[in-house]
Amino acid sequence: AGLRALTMASALLQRRLQRSVRQLAERTQKRSFANASDFGKMPYFAIVDTTLREGEQFATTEFTPQDRIYIAKILDRMGVEYIEMVNPMAGKQAIEDCENVAKLGLKAKIVCHTRCHMSDVKAAVDTGIQGVNMYMATSKILSQHSHGKGIDVIIDTAAKVVDFVKSKGLEVRFSCEDSFRSDMTDILQVYRAMDELGVDRVGVADTVGIATPSQVQHVISEVRKAIKPTTGIEFHTHNDTGCCIANALVALEAGATHIDTCVLGIGERNGITPLGGFLGRMYTCDKDEIKKRYDLRMLSHLEKYVSQRAHVTIPFNNYITGSCAFTHKAGVHSKAVMQNPAAYEVLDPSDFGIERRIELAHRLTGWNAMKQRTTDLGLEIPDEKLKIATVMIKDLSDERTIGLEELDKILISLCSKKQPKAAFISWGADTHEHKAEFYRKQTEDAIKSLDAPTEEVGPTMILKFQGHLFDKAILNRLLDLAVDSPCSFKVVRLDVPNDNSKESNAIIKIIGDVPDMELLKQKYENLLETLDDVAHTRMIELEEQEHEDELAAEKEQKQ
Repeated sequence: AGLRALTMASALLQRRLQRSVRQLAERTQKRSFANASDFGKMPYFAIVDTTLREGEQFATTEFTPQDRIYIAKILDRMGVEYIEMVNPMAGKQAIEDCENVAKLGLKAKIVCHTRCHMSDVKAAVDTGIQGVNMYMATSKILSQHSHGKGIDVIIDTAAKVVDFVKSKGLEVRFSCEDSFRSDMTDILQVYRAMDELGVDRVGVADTVGIATPSQVQHVISEVRKAIKPTTGIEFHTHNDTGCCIANALVALEAGATHIDTCVLGIGERNGITPLGGFLGRMYTCDKDEIKKRYDLRMLSHLEKYVSQRAHVTIPFNNYITGSCAFTHKAGVHSKAVMQNPAAYEVLDPSDFGIERRIELAHRLTGWNAMKQRTTDLGLEIPDEKLKIATVMIKDLSDERTIGLEELDKILISLCSKKQPKAAFISWGADTHEHKAEFYRKQTEDAIKSLDAPTEEVGPTMILKFQGHLFDKAILNRLLDLAVDSPCSFKVVRLDVPNDNSKESNAIIKIIGDVPDMELLKQKYENLLETLDDVAHTRMIELEEQEHEDELAAEKEQKQ
């Protein structure tokens, strides 16, 4: 009887174990990327963009007051819910910046990042902002080097400051600085106390970028259970170890409600969660909702502007706006993308106002990509000729770089060179070999023509821009207009000193049809008029002789 009971118990335990394994497998399948429709349920979130606070702490950032106003307006136009400003106690300019941005009447709420000091908070409130994001260090390593207070004293100090902010009818967030190196019992005690005081949200901060996704999931889940469901959780994470976007997503899944971001991810050391990368991540969860809430087409312009003011270049592999983000090179990839872009793209570049690029003239390209390019250009080239040309272009690409403009010249040349059908007939049985040789010769001639000297054809307009080009920011927009126009252009002179107090000079030569050039000139005038209060710049149209005289004088001066 004892043996039978033991056998029955063992069988029951085995059945329970099998059921647990099966349930675990089902849960894993529901959360796997292979089953994206189940995985991609997007949790609620609001963006707290802190480019004008955390971004100011980036090593090479030099925002001017005008920059801050412009960036705030673009962030608001994009649709971010909060814009965080520098602590007014940083100085007179910080106070003016908070006041200026606060009175812009933006849809986004303007909040100030301050220490949990009554003096800091009062200064912030006096600027007219709509909320205060205060913090105190709770980890031993940070608290001993800052305030040196215990948890009970932290709570008592915060209580007075929180009550003051609430008495002014403003939003208030209290954050435990360095949450992930703090004792869990300590921070939960602080968060419960803040929740009882009625803060709008508590802040969980991965101040040194040490947290892993599993740690974020655990800590946020515990905080979520410790406070009321109506109290928000703001998550701030640094990118020292490369986990910020993953950690932000996991934080939301675990119960966070607000995510801190910066344009291009700039910030202290390696920065924090990048606005573009985070939006891209959430786009994959609910594309329609993200497109409805945020003007994604503003991202590229915003990142270009901030990159100039932070004196950094946008990385080639930057999320969404990097030069290679939507560039396809491998033959198999290119063919698939041309037939169905979703085959190799989880983000639609057109939703972000960006064009995909298929790299064609290289040794990995296939003739299908060449065929698509001829179709795009409205050309008709026999498949047999195109296949031979593809092989020769691939071989040439091993010797030198072939740009898209050069490739188009080759294809246009091949399209214009046609052999009379009578010649094909006269070749008789050897027609195939003769045609192949003929096509090779045509391709050789087209390739040789690339090295022939070319002259500018068509009317020209020479425009000189002189004044404060806003440390290249205005110049970039001038060039953007030229790029977007049907005209060709050359920058024939460029002198933009780093010192904003000194005047800059740029001469742009425009080549194109007269109406197109006049339209571009009008756009330049409109842009300079709009930006006149930011940086006064004059535009002068030069005659060809005036331009040559300037160049000669400059050359003589250098000698």
